[in-house]
Amino acid sequence: MVLAPGKSSSALALLILLAAVLLPCQTPAQPQENPVQGVATDARLQTAAENLASIQRSVEAKRNTLRELREQLKSLEDASERQEAERKIERIRNEIAELQQSFEHIALGGINLSILADQPEQPIDWRVEIEEISRPLLSSLKELTAKPRQLDSLRRDIDRQENQLKVIEKALESIRLFSTQDLPPAATDPIRQLLGTWEQRRDDTERALEISRFKRDSLKSEGIAWRASSGEAIKEFFTGRGLTLLLAIAIGTLIWLILKMVLKVYLRWAYRTPRDIGVTRAPLVLYSFRLATAALIIVATLMVFYVRGDVLFLTLALIALAGAALALRQTLPRYAAEIRLLLGVGPVRENERLVLDGIPLLVESLSVYSVLRNPALEGVVRLPLHAMNDFASRPAGEEPWFPCQPGDFLLLENGSLGRVLRQTIELVEIGIQDAVLQVRTRDLLGQNVRNLSREGFGIAGTFGIDYQHQAICLDTVPGRFREAILERFRQAGFGDDIRDILVEFKTAGASSLDYQIYLVLKGSAAKAYFKAQRLVQQACVDTCNREGWVIPFTQITVHTAIDTPESGPDHATSTLAQPAAGQG
Repeated sequence: MVLAPGKSSSALALLILLAAVLLPCQTPAQPQENPVQGVATDARLQTAAENLASIQRSVEAKRNTLRELREQLKSLEDASERQEAERKIERIRNEIAELQQSFEHIALGGINLSILADQPEQPIDWRVEIEEISRPLLSSLKELTAKPRQLDSLRRDIDRQENQLKVIEKALESIRLFSTQDLPPAATDPIRQLLGTWEQRRDDTERALEISRFKRDSLKSEGIAWRASSGEAIKEFFTGRGLTLLLAIAIGTLIWLILKMVLKVYLRWAYRTPRDIGVTRAPLVLYSFRLATAALIIVATLMVFYVRGDVLFLTLALIALAGAALALRQTLPRYAAEIRLLLGVGPVRENERLVLDGIPLLVESLSVYSVLRNPALEGVVRLPLHAMNDFASRPAGEEPWFPCQPGDFLLLENGSLGRVLRQTIELVEIGIQDAVLQVRTRDLLGQNVRNLSREGFGIAGTFGIDYQHQAICLDTVPGRFREAILERFRQAGFGDDIRDILVEFKTAGASSLDYQIYLVLKGSAAKAYFKAQRLVQQACVDTCNREGWVIPFTQITVHTAIDTPESGPDHATSTLAQPAAGQG
């Protein structure tokens, strides 16, 4: 795969920048020592030696203090003083132990001594682990809300102390009233003591109130100073967490742009087309690319937070990943079913036929939104990929997709003849005489509809002549009727539309000799469906008139009852003439 010079250089520069940001700088071993590095190493050793000497001096001083305290402990007899001396001795011991650990840590070059200790494997308590992980976040939230919480606590203290002062003043007023009265000596001293006690309580409460107000005013003044130094706070943010967040966003965007360019180049090379055909022709490649891109961006973001040492962002990122994992646990079965569809092993496959809401549809593509289309209908249906698991497709074969197309003539169930004007996935518009009828597509498929235009149609009729023409009814009459029908259709302009014609003697009726007439017409004559029936009857009548054949009437006998005194009711008969049965 060969890239254009401009794109190749830009892609190479982006890759080098990404590697410089993400990967730690590693320098191969040099056979000769760098003078600058040697000076820096000597400086670090000198500083470490000074620290060791300072620690050792501190240890000696604390040991001397410890010896003095032990000597004093022997001479102390008071229990509280002995307890205080023992606490000091324990505190100094702990400080000496910590200084000795620091001495060893510096002297050994900061190695991890816990690896050398044989410690039994401790069981993992997930509650403790979660607490350790969430502690930086909670600490940050606590620091963020420390000042508002202090102000709120001080306000509540001030309100409580003010209410206490009101109650104390009422109590003092009551005590002063009693002190002005002439009381017996037995009650005067208790009243005087009670007054002094409540005056002391008032003074203590006023002092506490002044302290609370002073703390509140101090916090508010700190708020004013903080707002005055907002520029420094903003600068600190942009050089700290703001810079960390900006680096994470920049690296994530850089990775996404690089991989998107790689995907576009691959698709153009694989499918030899400049169009974006990832969704339609390579959905699995597209989904794999998106998954890999998301994983790489997440790893790079965590690396930025880790390298920058921002524990808060790292904790928030881990919590977000944990939430995403919990959500993925619920949606993983759905994603697995969608992958089966994309791999072509699911219940629905591309270029196969399925039925949606009673309408057959062709599965054109399976992707984020699958496209379904009926070749004979206008419009498409777009369904999300997970919804396709509710259907089952099968090979389409040579089956028709719809019983008609625009321009076809349909014979509806009610006997009406209509012309299809437009058909979509939702509606079919049919023109009947001077009106337009809209029928839902699925309802039309459920009806018994005859398409006269697709494969042609046939019309059947019966015509009868009188019995006096019995001698020619089998040979002469059928031929004359056939010739007359063909001529009549040629005159009407439908001569070429007749595919077959049948004229045969059918039956000897009660008053006529009946003939069965059946015509098969092409679909191009569908618009003349009713006219063709009339043309047949016209041709037969015209033949009878020309040949002098009689068209009989049906003889219906009606019996009429006549009552006579002698013989009772006698039956008289009368005859009514009607046209022969079966005539059109």
